[in-house]
Amino acid sequence: MKLTKKIIDAAKPPASGQVFLRDDAQRGFALRVTPGSKTFVLEKEIHGKVRRLSLGRYGDLTLDQARQLAREKMVDIAHGKDPVAERQQRRQAPTWGDLETMYLARHATRKKSAIDDIGLLTHHLEAWRPRLLSSIHREDVALLHSRMGTEPSRVVRPGRPISTPIPRTANKMLSLVRSMFNLAEDWGLYTGVNPCTRIKKFPEVSRDRFVTPDELPRLWTALGADPNPFVRVAFLVSILTGARRSEVLQMKWADVDFTQGTWRIEHTKAGRVHLLPLPVPVIREIQKLPRLDGNAFIFCGRWGRHHLVNITKPWARIRKAAGLNDVRVHDLRRTLGSWLVAAGASLPLIGKALNHSSVSTTQVYARLQLEPVRLALEANAERMLTFVAKDEEDEPGTQSQGV
Repeated sequence: MKLTKKIIDAAKPPASGQVFLRDDAQRGFALRVTPGSKTFVLEKEIHGKVRRLSLGRYGDLTLDQARQLAREKMVDIAHGKDPVAERQQRRQAPTWGDLETMYLARHATRKKSAIDDIGLLTHHLEAWRPRLLSSIHREDVALLHSRMGTEPSRVVRPGRPISTPIPRTANKMLSLVRSMFNLAEDWGLYTGVNPCTRIKKFPEVSRDRFVTPDELPRLWTALGADPNPFVRVAFLVSILTGARRSEVLQMKWADVDFTQGTWRIEHTKAGRVHLLPLPVPVIREIQKLPRLDGNAFIFCGRWGRHHLVNITKPWARIRKAAGLNDVRVHDLRRTLGSWLVAAGASLPLIGKALNHSSVSTTQVYARLQLEPVRLALEANAERMLTFVAKDEEDEPGTQSQGV
């Protein structure tokens, strides 16, 4: 029987199982009929074993297209290829989701910024999870990078308008994808050119916002009026010590030596223990907080079972009450650095207080405070102008003649 469109259309599906209508004109070419579909197949002996390869559904392929595809597969088989095995290998090939799972389990756990990686993978890269690694190309990465850096964001980000593009986050995404593909190559999941190659990052402008002297009284008032004592003291510690958000929220009673007035921060971004002296006002406010049984953390979260985790909403109401709507939580750390500069503290001292790994990181605080620059310029101008006055006094004819 030679398969024709009329025969295919007239073929009745079985009540269950499957039946085959085999073509006499093209050996191995057939139509498989099931209760739900009609599919073109090719049956050929490959390496001594009869294999069946699905070509496509009738309707998606015409009879002529299916015949042509069958001929092409037969040519491949004649040249020693195994289309069935190749298809199985493609189905078993690692996906972006596989790489993400392996990355989070084997690599991200060692990173201090793992929470940032999870945010990028969840909010910006989730659509890639079912895709094969081999199907992600440079054009895909470049397009996503461009959209994140130039178009309004659909991701709700605490403290920023939804419509604001996020070039800095776009650059972080690019770095993350590049790193993950490099690891995929190391782990034997991927071979080929890294799809992030030669994609340029967006220029980034360092943020320089901090709480100024005229703004600080409003912030103190707003903090004092907040109803949650743990929130109040947590933000006080952030401002007066410059510690990072995660360090403050995970502060434990056992970490504080009230006799010596020190705070031992075990887990830091720099990867080393940081012993930080605590100002007396900070110690005084911490000691006022209640200690909850079974909770080792100083700043207790909801139900008192763990530490504070999400302080976005508390900070939103505090900064709104203070009229500081553009100040973020991390700006409190920057505030301490800028105030220390204004007080004349050296950059090495500031770097030690903030636990910076390099002097270049601390340099940013030097440009935040204009007052030391103003004082230096004023003093220098006064010194230079004294020479002008002295020169005028020394010139003949400039002395007063007396009345």
